[in-house]
Amino acid sequence: MAVDSPILLQKENAAIDMNIQMAVDDLSAILHKPVEEVLPQFLQSRTCAVLYDRETKLWWDGPSVIVEYYLEEINGSTKETS
Repeated sequence: MAVDSPILLQKENAAIDMNIQMAVDDLSAILHKPVEEVLPQFLQSRTCAVLYDRETKLWWDGPSVIVEYYLEEINGSTKETS
């Protein structure tokens, strides 16, 4: 099992953070709510926790999949990632 380097972890965190920002911008438009309202709700969501779980690799799929996953979560039908 390879050990993740601090630089790799830093780059992955930056990629996750950028995906979150893009997803929250999209969610703000979809939900007709300001980013300032959507962001804290998103950061407390299961979707956000899954994003930072590197085993799920959800962040690899990009913001549109993250938006879909979050919308399913808030509508009560979150699917499991593999």
